[in-house]
Amino acid sequence: MTKNPTERLIETVSYLEKLFNFCNDKFFNGELIKPVITAQRDERNKTYGWFSTKPVWFDGKEDKDGAHEINMTAQTLDRDIFDIAATMIHEQCHLYAHMHNMQDCSRSGTYHNKLYAKIASEHGLIVEQVKTYGWAQTSLTEASKAIIAEFVNDNPANIIYRSPCFASVKGRSSSTRKYECPVCGTSVRATKEVRLICADCQQIMQEVE
Repeated sequence: MTKNPTERLIETVSYLEKLFNFCNDKFFNGELIKPVITAQRDERNKTYGWFSTKPVWFDGKEDKDGAHEINMTAQTLDRDIFDIAATMIHEQCHLYAHMHNMQDCSRSGTYHNKLYAKIASEHGLIVEQVKTYGWAQTSLTEASKAIIAEFVNDNPANIIYRSPCFASVKGRSSSTRKYECPVCGTSVRATKEVRLICADCQQIMQEVE
């Protein structure tokens, strides 16, 4: 890496911010309230991104409202830009649902229901049902690909990405596992492998070392 790596990360977040703005204009008529755009790691390598259903970023202690977050998982930024754009629109659909008080996920926030499928299909995505997570598998339609191609022509991809995380450690000295919310950082411990949901952020908690 020839450039200052921190500067490269800043450039990547700026690029993702431009992508958010472009998709907001093209697919949502510019009506989405802009969240904080981040590029963070997913400890379990299981998700391409997430939207925080509650505000998680605050501008000093006097800020009582805060801002929501759309994260693009750092270790999946080596994908094709069209796939990254599909993830961005996927998370923007969650933001759209939140803004309109629509319950697009059920089962403690893990299952993408038929309402989510309807929202996503109306905003440029092909939606497929998958076991456990519902209508969660999304990709760009051909028409959407043509629109994103306009963005790529004007904004050539220049993205750094993180190597995958490996949470499981051989020879674990303790029988307990630590689970952490990827949004607010709340952590708990369990004596066996479990699936936990952070009640505040409605995010699947990730096992960490």
